[in-house]
Amino acid sequence: MHKKLEAVCSQLIEENDLIISDAVANELSGCDLTLQICEEAECEIKIYSKKRIPISDIIPILGDFGFTTISEITYEAMLDKRVVFVTKLMLMSDIDGFLVKNRKNIKDVLLSVLNGEIDRGKLLGLVYVENFSAREILLSRAFGNYAQQIIPDFNKSSLEACIMRYHGIFALFLNFVLTKFDKNIVDRVEKLALIEDQTADAFKKIESINDDRVLKVVYEILHALVRTNYFVNSNTLALKFDVSGLSHILKGVQPHFETFVYAHDMRGTHLRVSKVCRGGIRWSNRTEDFRTEVRSLMTTQEAKNSIIVPKGAKGGFVIKPQDISKEEFAVYYTRFINALLDVVDNQKNGEIIRDPNAVIYDGDDPYFVVAADRGTSSMSDRANEIAMHRGFWLHDAFASGSSNGYHHKKLGVTAKGALKASQRFFIEEGVDFYKESISIMGVGSMSGDVFGNGLIESEQFKLIGAISSDEIFIDPNPDVKIAFQERKRLFALKRGKWSLYDKKKISKGGGVFKRASKSITLTPEIQNLINSDKSTLNGEELAKELLKLKVDMLYFGGIGTYVKSSNESNITLGDKENEFVRIDADEIGAKVVCEGANLALTMSARIEYSLNGGKINLDSIDNSAGVDTSDHEVNLKILLNALVQKDIIGEAEKNSTLQGISETVVSGVMWTNYLQSLSISLDTIRSQKDMDTFKRSLSVLGKNLDVFKRSYFNIPRDRDFDEVIDSEGKLIRPIIATMTLYAKILLQDLLCGCSMYDEDSFFDRYLLKYFPKSLIAIYEGEMRQHPLKKEITSMIIANK
Repeated sequence: MHKKLEAVCSQLIEENDLIISDAVANELSGCDLTLQICEEAECEIKIYSKKRIPISDIIPILGDFGFTTISEITYEAMLDKRVVFVTKLMLMSDIDGFLVKNRKNIKDVLLSVLNGEIDRGKLLGLVYVENFSAREILLSRAFGNYAQQIIPDFNKSSLEACIMRYHGIFALFLNFVLTKFDKNIVDRVEKLALIEDQTADAFKKIESINDDRVLKVVYEILHALVRTNYFVNSNTLALKFDVSGLSHILKGVQPHFETFVYAHDMRGTHLRVSKVCRGGIRWSNRTEDFRTEVRSLMTTQEAKNSIIVPKGAKGGFVIKPQDISKEEFAVYYTRFINALLDVVDNQKNGEIIRDPNAVIYDGDDPYFVVAADRGTSSMSDRANEIAMHRGFWLHDAFASGSSNGYHHKKLGVTAKGALKASQRFFIEEGVDFYKESISIMGVGSMSGDVFGNGLIESEQFKLIGAISSDEIFIDPNPDVKIAFQERKRLFALKRGKWSLYDKKKISKGGGVFKRASKSITLTPEIQNLINSDKSTLNGEELAKELLKLKVDMLYFGGIGTYVKSSNESNITLGDKENEFVRIDADEIGAKVVCEGANLALTMSARIEYSLNGGKINLDSIDNSAGVDTSDHEVNLKILLNALVQKDIIGEAEKNSTLQGISETVVSGVMWTNYLQSLSISLDTIRSQKDMDTFKRSLSVLGKNLDVFKRSYFNIPRDRDFDEVIDSEGKLIRPIIATMTLYAKILLQDLLCGCSMYDEDSFFDRYLLKYFPKSLIAIYEGEMRQHPLKKEITSMIIANK
């Protein structure tokens, strides 16, 4: 049998196959892999490699190009006394004649795939039939991925199959984009019009209504593109869209501007409600629907940002290799930030600066700031380094929370602000939780910013239990002073997992358990705590029971959606990680819910809990102090950096001044949270007396704000308004809280759109209220020249 195989092989391998040409030898001298497309044979490829490549790896890739492999053989040849593996393949294609004609791009892309620099996929067929280059394939895939993110109904394989069926139309799409953004194009308008006419004719030949719909959506996406860094020659693409042009095909609250970032090993997006926006950048773990997660957080951020200058924004990215070092992560983060900065403007002395090769369709766009979020809490310094390296005008105000800024965890602002908002419920019951003990069930770990800071805010907090992403902590009857000191110790460790809690300081029957445990034996104390006669539960079941505990406050300081309404399905919510511990709103036993973390409850869950007598605001009310502090930091840095540039102060004085007023800033932020919660309480009383005023207000908001529609926030129509009125005849707090935030947003929009600030210096008194008094006496003149003077003034007036 072995001899027969050798005979067959010898017939397939011609004598000249064993000779490696000088051209191939030269290519192999600088790399481990090359290939040759044979011009003599109509459909033959030879792959030369210093390491053996399994044929099972090669054939599927060729299939993506549109080839069928009809014969193959691998043999060895010698080059400079070294073995070179040669794979000879005879190919067949449904569309003949392009292998030699398009061989340069076919060779480049095939080598990139074999080297792991480009992913496999059906769009590789565009290289063969339309002669797309590697960068054009990257761009094509970016558009396909973006389409799948904004329209989840689009299936990747069916979308790619549709594109390949109509590859000629997609080639027109690519030509449209390149013509639209190539700086060197002459007679751009006429050429774009010609391409559009050709595309319209091509659409008439599509027979399938579904294919027509899919391709027209992709075409509309291309029309919404307003900037790209494609011609900067970056391997991390940035595509900036004016999403308002896609409003008819998208549902729910959407951004105005979105930058989609794409590379073969990472993808991400950044959503902005308007041009002057801010929000965190997160490392997402939702590889398939990260935009859905980011958009939900942007919606929350927009409401939260009603107390600050910029509108809502949010960014997030996913990385293909999951297990990476901190150093490797910093490289990915740097690429993402640089891609985002590629599609905004810089400025100097009020003059806009942009890349001379940029073709833009969105006007001037110089204000761009970022913040830390999940997975990026240590990246603010890196972000500012990037900005300063690029000479970006915001300098170290680009990213808040850096070593030269206000560190949220050190100041504890988000946790303190959340508790300040929820303290209102206890004040109205005559309870001061700084002096009287209240029982708490929590979500988070002591190493976390919001949870850790929150649980050391008062030594009167009686923490009965807590669940983190992987652990369960139960202390059925804690000594509040001993427990408080142990929590402080854990928080100081900066790695305060519940398993490090001193077991001797846990009350009888308690302990620390794994959420993933298949079986946990319940002590009598735990059985009594959760009111169960079961002897064992698995970790998820136990965590679920703890969320139902009858306590004074349920405190959310960890990431995840843990509560839905009884009418909602887990399938539609995302956050699969917490699906099996999630409870319904009517199962909450706590009197008060504090949302120190985003999206802990769905809006429907908040409404249901409120109607059942529970006390709750919104996540965008409770945890707004962090963003408020960051906004003060950014605007103070803009002021102080301007003073540095004018040589009025030095860099050291700037930094010391900023830190010296931190207590004043935090105090003002806490006061804002206190007043905001108080205003909601007062409006609940007003609603009982004059509900029609609130209905009219909802109508005004709906008519004047694109981001506000009743359906977005589960607010019923007037005829069904009883659905959000409690047993006392009051409008429930989550609805009033939502109205409060968007009323401020509307007021800010109206104020920013008028000219009265330019005509009357009277309004400068509101501008000056934003800044600490200690600075006003020295730098009042510079404050009046602040580039965001109008926005700051409008925000202060709207909030007052």
